[in-house]
Amino acid sequence: MTPQAFKQLMRMHPAAVNIIATGKAPHRTGMTVSAFMSLGVEPPTVVCAINRNAFSYAHMVDNQVFSVNTLAVEHIEMAKLFAGQAPLSGDERFDAQQWGQFDSGSPCLQDAVMSLECRLIRQVQESTHSLMVGEVISGRYNDAAMPLLYRDGQWLTISDDLLMVPVGR
Repeated sequence: MTPQAFKQLMRMHPAAVNIIATGKAPHRTGMTVSAFMSLGVEPPTVVCAINRNAFSYAHMVDNQVFSVNTLAVEHIEMAKLFAGQAPLSGDERFDAQQWGQFDSGSPCLQDAVMSLECRLIRQVQESTHSLMVGEVISGRYNDAAMPLLYRDGQWLTISDDLLMVPVGR
């Protein structure tokens, strides 16, 4: 399979939009990512894929703590900002009205769908990226927020009319 064909296939995979952030003011940094998932529950762990050439990668490694902030539909401009589609960079992107911090100092988006505070416990390097495995220290959520999704270059969200059917056990 060619890299172009693979990229096109992966564009069809809908994914939640997240900001992975690290550092304490005035040295905070973050990036918009969709490559994030839960990994295990004992201990609670998550994994995100980070390009090793990304500015935030070295800061995550240095800080050894990071946050995962799942964006709500009203955060489209913030998703673009942290994806590098605006002239601001680094700590300039963290609006004091919207961002707080966890006990570790990692940035926490106040009105995110969910925010997790994580301690970096392992890296697995593959190709151009590192899988950053984090043990979840704490977290919080906003069950009223509608998650922002990304698929094939489009911003999406779930519908209020979505039929909520419990998953059988």
